Amino acid sequence: MTSDPTSWSALKTSLANWLNRADFNTAEIPEAIALAERRFQRTLFTPDRETEATLTASAEAVSLPADFWGAKAAYVDGDPKSVLEQMTLAELRNAFPAAATGKPRNYAIRGLSMILGPAPDSICSIKLTYLQTIPALGASQADNWLLTAHPDAYLHGALFELFSLTMDETRAAYHEGKLNLIIDESTGPGAAAPTARPRSASALP
Repeated sequence: MTSDPTSWSALKTSLANWLNRADFNTAEIPEAIALAERRFQRTLFTPDRETEATLTASAEAVSLPADFWGAKAAYVDGDPKSVLEQMTLAELRNAFPAAATGKPRNYAIRGLSMILGPAPDSICSIKLTYLQTIPALGASQADNWLLTAHPDAYLHGALFELFSLTMDETRAAYHEGKLNLIIDESTGPGAAAPTARPRSASALP
């Protein structure tokens, strides 16, 4: 590989070159990339994955960003700022009656909504730090932040899937080891898994 792949098409070419198998159906390469991305969603929590959003809250439920994967921290923006503490949805329901209003102090995640407790008694802004999803590469998505920052993760992640498909356990294990090393090296302080996810682990892709 003379240079890092910076696009979906370049990544597919690099993977074909690494495979170097005339008998291999290259139609499996996009599937291997997609399988690697599913693994990244669950395991790769690099600082690059953190981002922020400002939510406008006027009711108990506030819509989360479309690329939300898991919450890291949240606070009500104002003077003074007020940190929101996370609860499970059951804990939130027990702590705040349905009619309770005031300055939110707690939150829970329900699907793609943030549920506030108590419900705000006036419009407020919530600053949310969260982990974004990894946009899937494809014909309409030539690149993404992960490929730009960590092309080697994509390379070894997809090669693990491809060599698993060909039952080449030795090469599969090699590339899985490389991928795990990249994940370990790329996860810096404070880049742990999120405290809340938009859906249960069993429903993740």
